Amino acid sequence: MKTITIKQPWASLICEGIKNVENRTWKTSVRGRVLIHAANQSWNWDKLINYMTYMGTLGAFTDKWTRKWLSNLQTGAIIGSAEIVDCVINYDSIWAEKGVNFEFENKLSFDVKIKPTYNWVLANPILFDKPIPAKGKLSFWKFDMEDKICKK
Repeated sequence: MKTITIKQPWASLICEGIKNVENRTWKTSVRGRVLIHAANQSWNWDKLINYMTYMGTLGAFTDKWTRKWLSNLQTGAIIGSAEIVDCVINYDSIWAEKGVNFEFENKLSFDVKIKPTYNWVLANPILFDKPIPAKGKLSFWKFDMEDKICKK
């Protein structure tokens, strides 16, 4: 099954149905259910607070979101799944990073290109009861759930 590696806390927030968008600098044509792998690395608390303040999503915090909560999130495992239902720019969600896609060409004939932020719109998340240990990879990668689960 297609799998995508995402740093914590974003992986957990997606699988818990709190975050409905994954932001990437590349678009995807993948649609349907994908596994969510929590990367070995997590965001640290200060970076998380700064980012959410910048994005205006600090109000989405709940009482459970603490330094301890962040440090206790599962890493290095497939923790759930979600469906990718669309891939757009400037999606209407507090979790969507806004990006502008434009090109500029001047008389010296060089282009300035700004990469847009693509918002992968997610739906129908599932948080697994038991994480499945796995090594992550860049981009989409294949994980054979039946093979890994049945051999244990």
